[in-house]
Amino acid sequence: MDHRQLTFLVALARERHFGRAAEACHVTQPTLSARLQQLEEELGTPLIRRSRRFEGLTPEGERVLAHAHRILDEFDALRADVGPDTAPCGCLSLGVIPSALYALDARLPALRDAFPRLRLQVRELATPALAQGLEDGSLDLVLGYTDAPAMAGYAHREFYREQPALIASPAHFTLPEAPRWQALDRWSLCLLTPEMEHRKRLEARLAAHGVAVTPVVEANSIATLEAMLHAGVGVSVLPAHFVERVTGRTPLIARRLPGDGDRVGLLWHATRAPSRRLQAALSLWQSDAEPR
Repeated sequence: MDHRQLTFLVALARERHFGRAAEACHVTQPTLSARLQQLEEELGTPLIRRSRRFEGLTPEGERVLAHAHRILDEFDALRADVGPDTAPCGCLSLGVIPSALYALDARLPALRDAFPRLRLQVRELATPALAQGLEDGSLDLVLGYTDAPAMAGYAHREFYREQPALIASPAHFTLPEAPRWQALDRWSLCLLTPEMEHRKRLEARLAAHGVAVTPVVEANSIATLEAMLHAGVGVSVLPAHFVERVTGRTPLIARRLPGDGDRVGLLWHATRAPSRRLQAALSLWQSDAEPR
């Protein structure tokens, strides 16, 4: 088995036609068919449902296809990391907590401008999933809470402090100039879902002030909360900087709540040699913060 056979299988699954798949791979159709048949013989199972034309993959073929995507991605990463061209290329996989998405709006374009051959994959995830991604290698870099228990042991560089604030549309709600934690149970709240680290920290602050809340809306997406706020469904507790980044039919206002902010920054695996892609991102963003 070699990577070309897997490339042919991926192309066939994408094109759903032997001729088009062969053309996409710059080989003849007999060559593509023969190499795929060889792959089936090596694995000892049919991968492709055939008649006069391509009819799809067998269940075993679908499983092999999933492995093929991962193997080819790793092969591309290997070539990018050890090839003679020192310019970073390939895919940089970045995980981010929902409340920190705003911090990417200037940093990602700068990274693309500096390294145009670099592809970016951004995934909005809860903190445990971000930690798992760093551990299993599916994520190169995380933008999240540097002091979260799940992130213990990872290298990190702090970017900023996330200051909590009560946020609403002034067209629908009048917020006090100095809101108090003790009064949050009086509001119709739109919050992130309980598995999100931001929500866990919010619940801890509320418990410290003897307050329990029942949100009217819960979402695992900042974009959903933004839509609810603009629609006047309720108010939310989010980072104060959130209102500086959103757009909508009506502006949003933020009133800071008492207390210190949470530390947000970059995190990466401390014991693995960084790839060129990761080195590029860290070097470009080094001026934003100091290592900790």
